[in-house]
Amino acid sequence: MKKYRFYSFLIAAALIIGGTACDEDKLDEIDTNPNSPEQVSVNLLLPQVTVNVPTAVTGADLAWYSSVFVQHTAGVHAQLQEADRRSGLQNNTLVNNMWNNIYAGVLPDLNIIIERGSAGGEEEGNFRHVGIAKVLKAYTLSVATDAWGPVPSAEAGQGVENRTPTYDSQEQVYTQIQSLLDEAIVDLATTAPSPGNQDLIYGGSAELWTRAAYSLKARYYNRLSNIDPQGSATAALEAAAQGFQSAADNLVFRRYTAAAIGEHPWYQESNDRSHHAVSQSFVTTLQNLNDPRLEAMVAPARDPGVITGAPNGTQINDQANRAFSDPTAAVLNATAPMPMMTYDELLFIQAEAQLRLGNTGEALTAYQNGIRAAMQRQINAPAAAIDAYIAANASTVSQEAIILQKWIAFWLFQPFEAYNDWRRTGIPGFVAQHQISPPPVRFPYAQNELDTNEANVPNIRGTQIFSDPVWWVDGQPDTQ
Repeated sequence: MKKYRFYSFLIAAALIIGGTACDEDKLDEIDTNPNSPEQVSVNLLLPQVTVNVPTAVTGADLAWYSSVFVQHTAGVHAQLQEADRRSGLQNNTLVNNMWNNIYAGVLPDLNIIIERGSAGGEEEGNFRHVGIAKVLKAYTLSVATDAWGPVPSAEAGQGVENRTPTYDSQEQVYTQIQSLLDEAIVDLATTAPSPGNQDLIYGGSAELWTRAAYSLKARYYNRLSNIDPQGSATAALEAAAQGFQSAADNLVFRRYTAAAIGEHPWYQESNDRSHHAVSQSFVTTLQNLNDPRLEAMVAPARDPGVITGAPNGTQINDQANRAFSDPTAAVLNATAPMPMMTYDELLFIQAEAQLRLGNTGEALTAYQNGIRAAMQRQINAPAAAIDAYIAANASTVSQEAIILQKWIAFWLFQPFEAYNDWRRTGIPGFVAQHQISPPPVRFPYAQNELDTNEANVPNIRGTQIFSDPVWWVDGQPDTQ
């Protein structure tokens, strides 16, 4: 089957190589080098990782499958149609390349930056580079553990020096993630050379990376709402207070290009493969709310000439995208931004946390502000339209209302976060009412990891992906 084009970015005189590919077993492949020489300068590696994390971690297989799981989209062709029919999801080849992206590509590069730029390293004193790498490492490890549960963390990304890393429990990984973010905040506050244009996300701004670190801390504290409802809420609010102050602070990659070699990965998937259509559940939800985002974000289907969502689990093969709607070109285009965390998400986290602490007034304010920020970010909605929408739909606050608005705000490019919310809260409830079965509650471990490191891989196989949730869902010990 045809393979995706490889990305090549030549930005700020740094050659950045990433990529996507597709064959019968997997949707995405990034051109990574598991044996990256440790002599590469941090100034050359930083552009590479600030492209590869949003492209190969945020915008790849896990996102596309999660989009179908949470009914942001429906699978209408090939692998994603099969996934929507709940076929083949337990196959260990499902996300082989996603595992490779993280463990053979991104994490080794991040580790090299951290080692070389830290005290005693060959480029000692590049603490801002180190701080950025630690933020991105924490983010990448969160994606890994949220997908698989126990994963290599303390021994992750050591390349040829350790091909059989041990696994840490998800509880341990979350502790390590928070420690990495704490260390990053200290590193970013240390006097050091600015990465400048080598940082393709924030242009070297230590202040913005620090806000991102605190915002991610809030996200990961809030993820533990089922483990420690009160403590997680308090910790999330403390971190959020030092996080994003406005949408201008969003952790977003904005450097995709209109050239074929640099397109947004979702746009490339849509152009080359067309496995997705907009879900009927998404369309119906926005119609029921009289949400102005619907017509701005979802295009009419070509044959009916009206917005038509695809039912999840559909038997209709619509690779030509005639029967069902696509996202509008304003949303899905070659140079679209790739959000990793946003101000509106942080506000919704604050709303959840305040609600758990019984602070209904503060929760309502944060909830309404989250809607406002999301509508401004997604469609640049005018204030009057937002005010009318909030008056009609958000005069009171509940967990169900908060998570539903987060689900809308996560469309189109952050479905993995919506999948995490669904597993944690069961919201939106219609996700579990899929005509065939609810989605799996975790992803299968990669076959190539079983081939090389089976002794350390937890004993989670086959249909257990539908029955054995990750630790933060119910607090039960991980299967080892």
